[in-house]
Amino acid sequence: MRGVSYRPMTEADLSATTLVRKAANEWLARSEGRDVDPHVPDRPLPQRHLLRTDPAGSWVAELNDVVVGCAQGYVRGEIWYLSQFFVLPEAQSLGIGHELLVRVQADGRERGARVLAVTASTSQSAHGLYMRHGMHAIGVGYRLSGPIAPLRSLPEPARGQAPVADCGGVQGAIAGLDREVWGAERRQEHALFLAGGFAEQETSFALTSDGTLLGYGYAMDDGHIGPLAARSPETQLPLLRTAVDWLTARGVERGYCYCLSLNPTLMRAFLDAGWRIGGWSFLLASEPFGQFDRYLPSGGLLL
Repeated sequence: MRGVSYRPMTEADLSATTLVRKAANEWLARSEGRDVDPHVPDRPLPQRHLLRTDPAGSWVAELNDVVVGCAQGYVRGEIWYLSQFFVLPEAQSLGIGHELLVRVQADGRERGARVLAVTASTSQSAHGLYMRHGMHAIGVGYRLSGPIAPLRSLPEPARGQAPVADCGGVQGAIAGLDREVWGAERRQEHALFLAGGFAEQETSFALTSDGTLLGYGYAMDDGHIGPLAARSPETQLPLLRTAVDWLTARGVERGYCYCLSLNPTLMRAFLDAGWRIGGWSFLLASEPFGQFDRYLPSGGLLL
């Protein structure tokens, strides 16, 4: 279409793309009859992170030299994941979403990705677009929040299981666990979490047995829990208990997380503790990947 152009995203675009994301999310909420929370500008940390790790997978669309859409994808191993994808409501009928998606998917395929995945909102048009590009629903992701105290009834690490207070020294073992559980290594994301990229106070922890890594996790001082990964679904519970103890020691009374329906162990633990569902989205992929019955994502942006 005349007046629409596409180019690689730069850090100078982050303010504009943040406002595009805000407008698109608020339009979707109003169209579904949901309340719109007051907008509090925040640092676009995930977007900046992906610009630095996967610059070729970040694109913007401009209409008459104004940014009206953006998309960011990253590749880890054989998995391409669409992390950001927003178009201004007023421009959504112009085919911009399709053109952006073609460009970011092309980067994934050129880099050897075999699996294409995305976390999708409840937008029907977005689901149709993703399915036309080969991605179909394989799970539901729930935003959960609730009191921390009831989770203290979860089991502590068993005899022979040794907690590790910092994941910095076991990154090699974590890379192996991520290949097994998530489907690929995610060293870039762990480096960001360990550097405190999302919170003033953040902790990492792991669980070992006879020198073997059983699982790892992260928690933030605002109550956020995740990512968390374990070799078995049941091992997630003492890992979650470790996060809960850290939060309790800092006086945090309420927590929140993003949990997939593919993980009934943690879904049951949170719901039994009185946590409530505050919203949902959908995991779509070109084929199943990972073992998400033993994984709690950091959120929908960095699965």
